Amino acid sequence: MDGGPDRLCALHPSWDEDIRFFGPWEREGGMWRSASDCASSIVVVEECETTMETARRLVKDGLLGEWGAVVGGVQTGGRGQLRRPWVSLPGNLHASVLLPDPPAGGAWAEALSALLPLVVGYMACVALEELGVSPELKWPNDILQSGRKVGGMLIEERDGKVILGLGLNLAGCPAEAEMREDHSAPAGRLAIPSLPGGALTLLEALVSRGKSVYAIMLDEIPPTRFIAMIERRLAWMGRTILVREGNEAPFEATVSGLSPDGGLVVLRGEEETVLYSGSIFPLGVP
Repeated sequence: MDGGPDRLCALHPSWDEDIRFFGPWEREGGMWRSASDCASSIVVVEECETTMETARRLVKDGLLGEWGAVVGGVQTGGRGQLRRPWVSLPGNLHASVLLPDPPAGGAWAEALSALLPLVVGYMACVALEELGVSPELKWPNDILQSGRKVGGMLIEERDGKVILGLGLNLAGCPAEAEMREDHSAPAGRLAIPSLPGGALTLLEALVSRGKSVYAIMLDEIPPTRFIAMIERRLAWMGRTILVREGNEAPFEATVSGLSPDGGLVVLRGEEETVLYSGSIFPLGVP
């Protein structure tokens, strides 16, 4: 980013306050790192293919530690689940965070891998609630507000390191014509009652609160209790949905809850079924 962090301000007005608040900035190669007292190391790039790949490269080079984050002004190749394209509008949050290594012992040692998508979803929901938002988690890792998809998360593990990709619609959202034909919820812009800044401000709040929630959870909350906690934030509980799994015929079911290993429990007639993949779509009136 040859022109420095100030160039981000040309992408969207919300970057102006962020750049000033999180300064001074230190240059590292073609990127800039905030030197302010943040909850974690934050690296800013004006443009990248994906923040996920940028973060992975920094981790490999030993330049990004746990809870370190990369935030991009523009992504040219943003992706979501199943490598579907993710529209990266200027002013929205496009970030990736290096998560800690899993615990070696305790109740979460074996459970965390399967439950991690729900764990990061819970972390995000708690942080957003403290900013005055009432989010819901669409299984397994989309964020809804007032029935609209305002964000999504992607977890990728490689070489023993797990990186969380996070996208939130702060400044705008894709038009209906840009959405996949089979999208399950219309896109929306995340409405936060009071946010004195933009993507960087929100990212710092999410990481700071997320670290605390994560630590408390692994120390004090067993996986079984966590399942009950996340169910209260689960979208479409008790509603009829349409389930599509691969090449199988779609079927209607009712959302019942979560299994101990994070699967979505649905009632198909009188039979209980656990989903571990596939797409779900709400039917009828909420």
